[in-house]
Amino acid sequence: MRRLLCIGDLCADLIIPYGETKRKLSEIREGVIGSCEVEFRTGGTVGNTVAVLGKLGEQPVFVTDLCGDRIGEFLKNEMEKHGADMSFSRVGNRGAMICIAVLEENGDRTMFPWIPPGGGYPTFSEESFSPELFHGEWIVFTGGMSLNNDGESMEAVLSFIRKIKEKTDSLFVFDLNTRIETYGLNEERKWYYDQMIALSDVLIGSGIEEFGPVTGKERLADAAAFLASEHRRVIARDGKAPVMIFEKGTMEKVETEDVPVISTVGAGDTFNGAFLCGLRHGYTMKKCVEFANKMAGYMISHEGHLEVPEQAAEWLEKV
Repeated sequence: MRRLLCIGDLCADLIIPYGETKRKLSEIREGVIGSCEVEFRTGGTVGNTVAVLGKLGEQPVFVTDLCGDRIGEFLKNEMEKHGADMSFSRVGNRGAMICIAVLEENGDRTMFPWIPPGGGYPTFSEESFSPELFHGEWIVFTGGMSLNNDGESMEAVLSFIRKIKEKTDSLFVFDLNTRIETYGLNEERKWYYDQMIALSDVLIGSGIEEFGPVTGKERLADAAAFLASEHRRVIARDGKAPVMIFEKGTMEKVETEDVPVISTVGAGDTFNGAFLCGLRHGYTMKKCVEFANKMAGYMISHEGHLEVPEQAAEWLEKV
């Protein structure tokens, strides 16, 4: 069984419960309930995916750019508590970035990345990747947040993916996660997207807002089909709509879970973690997506952060 190797961003999330506070404001003024609290926790798209995998007992290896400040120490300790192997992550001198998530009344969120003085976006270099990683076979996972407009960093990640696919029988799963509102999509970043997509065995993305910019297509189904190939399977999510699976010239839809939404923060990352778990256990694309939908549905309908149900292993066996 291949091990899981995840490469990408880890940051601190500052969660602002704006919608809940607004909704409960009248009761707070009357002294009926206590005030809502801001929450500080681990975040980052790949960081969240790793946390889900750790909670599922998959013991993922995480290569990230750890920060050399107190927040970086907090993030490392929390990820290890979740079950991640952080031994291959290098500690740098910069400070951590913070993502501020403002939660609306309907459970949606608006993200604001903030770089404190002395902080910076996660970056990678050739030294980020230990030679030991070329021993054995992996399911390698990364996403668009590793393509951060830093040319040296983007080249380091791309070069590692190329080498590990050349030297080992590893699978590469790439999450588009374009985040154009944060990084834009200039010619250089677009070129790296094209290279990552070409190397990928499985490509995951959410909505035309992610698939459109890298394909020039206007419809999600057309864009996802355009990126699929004989050797590349494409998983296209679109909110509550059925997930589309494009595989070897066919398209199949898998219904999402119909659940009450408490918060959508981390829903895509939970999907990714569960999908990778299913893939590692040798499941078909459809079964991987069914398990991922079930896990994401549970997470968005329960209080807490990246909640994993006790019966997750049972769900995995039954899909």
